[in-house]
Amino acid sequence: MFGAAAGLAARVIQMGSTLALVPILLSHLGSEQFAVWLAASSLMGAFSFIDLGIGSGLVNHIAVSKGAYSTARTYLSNALVALTLFSVVSTTVVCLTFFLNRTGSSFVHFQGTGAWEAFFVTCLTLCIVSPLSLVWKTRLGLGETAIQSIWDAFASLATFCAIVVSLQFNAGIVAVVASFCAVPLVVHCLNGTLLLRRRPDLKPRLSLASAGKLATVLKAGAPFLLVNAISAISFSFDSVLALHLLDAEQAARFGVAQKMAIAVQTLLSIGLTPFWPQFRAATAEQNARGACGLLVSAFSLALLIAGSVSTATLLFGDDVTRLWTRGRISLPNDLIIGVAIWIPVFAVNAVLTSLMSVPSLLPMQLKLASLSGICCFAAKVALAKALGGVGLFWGNSFGLCAFFIVPASFVIARDLLRMQRRKGG
Repeated sequence: MFGAAAGLAARVIQMGSTLALVPILLSHLGSEQFAVWLAASSLMGAFSFIDLGIGSGLVNHIAVSKGAYSTARTYLSNALVALTLFSVVSTTVVCLTFFLNRTGSSFVHFQGTGAWEAFFVTCLTLCIVSPLSLVWKTRLGLGETAIQSIWDAFASLATFCAIVVSLQFNAGIVAVVASFCAVPLVVHCLNGTLLLRRRPDLKPRLSLASAGKLATVLKAGAPFLLVNAISAISFSFDSVLALHLLDAEQAARFGVAQKMAIAVQTLLSIGLTPFWPQFRAATAEQNARGACGLLVSAFSLALLIAGSVSTATLLFGDDVTRLWTRGRISLPNDLIIGVAIWIPVFAVNAVLTSLMSVPSLLPMQLKLASLSGICCFAAKVALAKALGGVGLFWGNSFGLCAFFIVPASFVIARDLLRMQRRKGG
């Protein structure tokens, strides 16, 4: 629980710095470039699957190691090699795409001044950071979520300062996005260096890598990659979708509402993350009672946060937005209601997604995530054209409730009952 509390504290700092940036960026960039920044920064949601799912497999691997980390070191060594190769290839592809765009030969085009350059910087950062994403997954598997939270808080504050400094020099959208992306990259390097100095038993070695082990690591990460990619594409890139479906003013208004939602979503996701390795250990030991206790604790924490934020959003959402953006943006009632309903829906989804990231439930999670992701996307496109920005929130809420939350609840309940019967028998 201390790890969860530390994670929540770090996310509060991150949320505060993100919210403080909105009026500053609006004032310096204007609505059009602000919408570009929202869309480009939302691409950092791809960080959840840029490790190809290998990091999630590492968490499960370490969680059941019980202090014997020799196999975990082998897994980590092969994971690092795989992600380094991926980083080199993907960086080459991104740079080649940028070069073709400069010559007018690219099939990728964005509207808005500096839009393509901003997206290029974000994508390039994601490619480079791919191997470093193993750092926080290693800490999660080791149960060091409190330490990781300190690093996350430091990264948030440093990013805020870097963006403010760049704006003081009247930097454009590209420099702002570069500041947003570069600081976390440096923090990951420092975090990884200190982790391996303290835990030399986990230090990767190239001699431990082999083609067969690389294939095993990639195979173990494949289901996580698909689940995380579907989740990120379904929810994290809505600002990009809004930029294409709505006009600049509507996209900026939706982007502000989504920033509020994402701040809470991140808070929920990180607060719930420590329950994952504990639930994995409980299911590995066939401890149904312990697993049920973790399930109740996770739901209680998630609904407490979501309920409080949703109520505050309904009562003070527009007032806070006006104050926050210094009167530049006001949220209509339908958008406020959409956000207030989406937050608890996401909270329930976050609990189920986190606890289904164990080997026995992962195949079903993949099927449900694929189905709900497709339905969410279709519903968002249809509803956004009819209702505007709020249609994106309603599409997500409908798709998740109908095609993920309800069936996933039955799946988890069924598995816990089976576990209890086997334990009793």
